[in-house]
Amino acid sequence: MTNIPESLAALAVPIKDLMPYGRNPRRGNVAVIQESLAEHGQYRPVVVRRGTNEVLAGNHTLFAARELGWDQLAATYVDVDDEQAARIVLVDNRAADMGSYDDADLLEILKELDATDAGLGATGYADDDLDDLVALLSEKEPTVPAGTESPDKDNAWESTDLKEYAERYEEQGRRLIVLDYDRSTYARVTAGMDQLRTKYGEESNSAAVAAHLAALFPQATADATEPISA
Repeated sequence: MTNIPESLAALAVPIKDLMPYGRNPRRGNVAVIQESLAEHGQYRPVVVRRGTNEVLAGNHTLFAARELGWDQLAATYVDVDDEQAARIVLVDNRAADMGSYDDADLLEILKELDATDAGLGATGYADDDLDDLVALLSEKEPTVPAGTESPDKDNAWESTDLKEYAERYEEQGRRLIVLDYDRSTYARVTAGMDQLRTKYGEESNSAAVAAHLAALFPQATADATEPISA
């Protein structure tokens, strides 16, 4: 069982022959990669050290493929020593960490996909991520109708997009809370949200945060009218 496209078929090797890099400091989201492999197949090979069969780039792809029951994985091989192997593992992880997004372009793509039948499935994003991004951009660039005074830039509720989202939540009997954080921490915050969703078995950021708060402050959950003790 496998899902490797014909263009990578010549690179397929038995999964049982591949070994994860034991010193990999990265902790990836295997569930997201599983969803991607199941939906899209393997669209790029993992990088393997010749001789040891250690995966230097794509360790979590290996884990995800194993959990899906795949028996093969497309791989390319490099001849490197221990030091070079460690450097490849580190730079492969670090290069992704140091990247950034054009939030407006990202939002445009997410909105387009969210409007399809498949929604945001197999993208690594959830509806809460879309809502968070709308709120983030609404706060940075509030919408001001022509001929009106500019609203307070610190007041995100003046944004037309954000108001629409708040109204949608109100209709569903839910409340919208905006999480405000510095743009430079976006990747770290979303990674933390991924871990919270996994920890509590929740599909949305809001449900995961609520579960975490309930675990931290059980007395508040038991009686919301009582003040939380220090």
